Amino acid sequence: MRKHWPMTFTALVLAVSLTACSTDQPAVESASNSVEVTAAKEQPLNASYDLSGTLTAYDETPAAFQTGGTVIAVNDDIGDSVTKGSVLARLDTADLQLTLDTANEDVAAAQAALASSRASLSDARAGQKSAAAGVSSARAKVESARISQQDVLAGARSQERAQAQNAVTTAQTAYNQAKTEEARSKTLLDNGLLTQQEYEKTQTALADAQTALQDAQSKLSLQQEGATESERAQAAATVKEAQVGIENAQASVAKANAAVEQAQASVQQSQAGYEQKLVAKKTAQLNLSRASLKAPASGVILTKSITVGQTVSAGGGTSAQSGSSPLFTIGEIDRLKVQLPIADSDIGQWKVGQQVSISLYDQVRTGKVTKLNPQTNESTGSINVEVVINNPKRDWKPGQVVKASRQVSAEQGILLPTEAVISSGSEPYVFKAVNGKAVKTPVALGKIYNNNYQITSGIKVGDKIVTRGADRLFNGDELTVSQAANPKPGSKPADSSAANSEASAND
Repeated sequence: MRKHWPMTFTALVLAVSLTACSTDQPAVESASNSVEVTAAKEQPLNASYDLSGTLTAYDETPAAFQTGGTVIAVNDDIGDSVTKGSVLARLDTADLQLTLDTANEDVAAAQAALASSRASLSDARAGQKSAAAGVSSARAKVESARISQQDVLAGARSQERAQAQNAVTTAQTAYNQAKTEEARSKTLLDNGLLTQQEYEKTQTALADAQTALQDAQSKLSLQQEGATESERAQAAATVKEAQVGIENAQASVAKANAAVEQAQASVQQSQAGYEQKLVAKKTAQLNLSRASLKAPASGVILTKSITVGQTVSAGGGTSAQSGSSPLFTIGEIDRLKVQLPIADSDIGQWKVGQQVSISLYDQVRTGKVTKLNPQTNESTGSINVEVVINNPKRDWKPGQVVKASRQVSAEQGILLPTEAVISSGSEPYVFKAVNGKAVKTPVALGKIYNNNYQITSGIKVGDKIVTRGADRLFNGDELTVSQAANPKPGSKPADSSAANSEASAND
């Protein structure tokens, strides 16, 4: 039905435009022929949708200190561009440095205690080995004493008795010979054939032989008679003494083992204390390194809630804030996003990768669908479609409200704002700006796309067309071209009423 009343709609738009010009500040400089001019160009012919959304940064990254302290420096402000790793703010490090110094001292003391306990363990293990060696030595003494005791109790063996008997026989023979030699020497002495000195030598030899015979006979007698009670008691006492030595050595081993266990426990305790102090030191070092808040990503600072002198806590909030919140928000605004609410009945017409025309005041850019929300909004029943728009000059800002229309084909055509087309008579026309004069030019109109007429004939790409002030012109009028006023962010464009009327007419 909309296609049957473009002339009525145009008249309504022009009436609204004239009303706006009478109430708002116009872009013209005077009541004369001051106009605005635009060059005709081809644009995508998009289906008209009454869609709008708020621009947001493509990506937002919060930044907050990971340790608490007092802020002594803030290096960046809202709107500043930062690179990943650059320092945004710093904390006072006096307390953090003192904590680290204390931790270093604690680590040194714990390390000394660990070394001492390890030395004690080494000494205890040496004592353990010595005690074990003492047990072995005591056992050897017991064995030796028992062998000696057995020898005493068993008496002389037959071989030993035979040897003793042979020794007596040998000593007896030697004695007999010495006695015979002494008797012969006596005869020679009496006959004056031998000196007294020579005779005394034979007497000495006889006495030695007699002593040797007596010793041999005594030993033979002892072996034949066996050990005495005293010898047996002495052997038993030696064995008992050796056994006591084993018991003492074993007690020393037990004591040494206990000392080793105690030393091991001390080493474990010292090791645990040392590791605990190391953790405290590393924590202090980490907190000191976190005294500089570094940008976690590159981008533009969107929000900031920190000033010098404030006390911050780990994770975000300042002393003047309740709860935890980021101190900075860094956004990537070289690309922007907008969430468009699509009726669930129309969501089938939207696909990832489709192009979307995004308009902000008098600027139009092409975005791309990057995501379709998998569920509907509980309150509205619509489904959000995410569209990404390139913003290399960063002239579009997060928070601005934009309008959008989905491009349904690759077809393009010349589009002019509705206020540029005069259609009150039988034939629509526009005014071209040629050599500073207004030239009335009839045109043929196509469909309306987003508050713009499609011009199917009458003008060509590059022609200068009067877009504002055309309703006051006559053919041949002198023109004074003024610059279009750029609306401030958040304000409505001067033709917003007409745009809204046209959007309603196309729904």
